[in-house]
Amino acid sequence: MKVHVFVLLLFVGFFSVKAQNPAFEIKGKIKGLQNTEVYLAHYFGASQQVIKDTAQVDSSGRFVFSGSETLDEGLYLVSFNKNKYFDLVIGNTNFSFETDTSDVVGQMKVQQSPENEAFYAFQKDMTAAYLGMQEKQKPEQLRTEMAKIQKKWILDHSKLFVSKLIQASLEPEIPAYSKPVKTSKDSSELFKFQFTYYKKHYFDNVDLNDERFIRTPFLQKKIDKYFEDLVVQESDSISKDADRLLAGIKNQAMRKYVVYKIASTYENHNVVGTDGAFVHLAEKYYIGEPQIWDTTTIRKMKERIAIIKPLLIGKRIPEMFLTDPSGKLLTTASIQANYTILFIYDPDCSHCKEETPKLLKQDAYFKSKNIAVLAACLVRDKVMWKKFIEEFKIQNWKNGIDIHINAKTGKEEYYTDFQKTFDAYATPVVYILDKSKNIIGKRIPVDKIQDFLKFYESKRK
Repeated sequence: MKVHVFVLLLFVGFFSVKAQNPAFEIKGKIKGLQNTEVYLAHYFGASQQVIKDTAQVDSSGRFVFSGSETLDEGLYLVSFNKNKYFDLVIGNTNFSFETDTSDVVGQMKVQQSPENEAFYAFQKDMTAAYLGMQEKQKPEQLRTEMAKIQKKWILDHSKLFVSKLIQASLEPEIPAYSKPVKTSKDSSELFKFQFTYYKKHYFDNVDLNDERFIRTPFLQKKIDKYFEDLVVQESDSISKDADRLLAGIKNQAMRKYVVYKIASTYENHNVVGTDGAFVHLAEKYYIGEPQIWDTTTIRKMKERIAIIKPLLIGKRIPEMFLTDPSGKLLTTASIQANYTILFIYDPDCSHCKEETPKLLKQDAYFKSKNIAVLAACLVRDKVMWKKFIEEFKIQNWKNGIDIHINAKTGKEEYYTDFQKTFDAYATPVVYILDKSKNIIGKRIPVDKIQDFLKFYESKRK
């Protein structure tokens, strides 16, 4: 199965910052490490790292990261020994450190970097405080006391980026509810109050105009949690919450990252219909703000919108012109059924071969509900097509292929670009259509179609 994720491709290489310093030099010594390679990389969100330099460790554990281009500020990692790593804050790019593989944090000593000195001092202080209190305090008391230590430390080091990093990890504090809670209605009102406050103040502890957060894992995790847990997974709600969030972001690099992050999430999301939010974001923040994107990105976004927008929930499916096994014209409009399941497949696709029997098992249910299955072969190969029909015994479905014989010339003609018209970049593709051939569901796993239809009909009652 081939999957093309456009937003991610568009975003690669978007981000650069003008550097003030001409070079960087970071000297390291790691006891217990020798004659191997280490690399220095910055975070790009929570799941990606961008390698900026590699260095060879000598027999005494010494190495040097250096380069002619200044490092962008943020949180970096030094990786060694098969996925073992530790973090460094990059602001000042000329400093040194030494540590021990047996206890990287505990043995860390930093020179000429106030950020990293504070960073590791904080980790040591918090560990010591936790160990000193954990046997004497209950879990809730322990959390309260640890939070107090964090807050004091943040205030004492307010000028450091490390302080911002630690603050970003703090959850918003919900004030006490002023009304008595005696009934289920009171409980519901309490929950509503707490949820509303938490959502409104969710980003209070993150400076959304400090682009250094792009090069940390915290920002992506924060955004992911917000949209997964606090936002209704429906296009209008997602779009409105995205607009509210972006309204407060003026830094261009940060703005581009947040737009990219949300748009890429909903381009091919597993919740039906949320791609409407992708279209909204693409039109408003890519096409609507061309000054912050390159021309290639704008062009590709326009192409992507042109594909997805006609396929949003509620839209009438573009007409499909196929030829059935008897040589007759087969169209979506010609199918008379309460619902139509459009199943676009590649006869050579392993996933299609797995899903087709699952769909076939539901034939009795489909028949009882006057549901038709339109199986459209993506590949223009009649031999493969007919072999697939025979092998999987789907003769009762409406089977079609995009091969048409010109009556005058006798030559084959093709009418449909499945990728551009039906977003068939990964197969199989499933659309569920109502009686009028409007899209009510798409990209639903075939074994969940019955559940979807039952839910859809319950909403209509």
